Amino acid sequence: MSNSERNLEGIRGWLVLIFIGLVITPIRIGLFLFQEYTALFKHGNWNVLTSPSSEFYHHLWAPLLVFESVGNLLLLILSLTVLYFFLHKSKYVPKLIIFWLTYGLIFVIIDFFFAEQIPLIADLSQDTESTKEVIRSFIAALIWIPYFLISKRVKATFIH
Repeated sequence: MSNSERNLEGIRGWLVLIFIGLVITPIRIGLFLFQEYTALFKHGNWNVLTSPSSEFYHHLWAPLLVFESVGNLLLLILSLTVLYFFLHKSKYVPKLIIFWLTYGLIFVIIDFFFAEQIPLIADLSQDTESTKEVIRSFIAALIWIPYFLISKRVKATFIH
């Protein structure tokens, strides 16, 4: 390895931002799952949304909630896995990061369009949080996937 490659090696520069994202993501998802699903099951909201006798019932509520639960759990596990390999400077990190970002983008897009099929959600004109999440995931993928494909620091740090 040349001297200039050694200077690029390490979790510095833009890689610090990815590291911060990898630390924050499992915390954010964990809190989301705890808050949302505690309320969903503890307060009987599951029955309100999934019971045909309820005024809020829609046949897509149960599949949507299960899809979101499983998808978020997978995203949580994936982010922790990527973080582990990232900290160990594994050669698999670039592929794992690209997979993580791609999975996250596809997941939020499917979730967004799936949720929009439920009139109660579609009617919420203030549901900008879902739109923000799709945009955030798209921008993250747009920036970080090319970075992990062409960055000299990524190559020096993870691909030795």
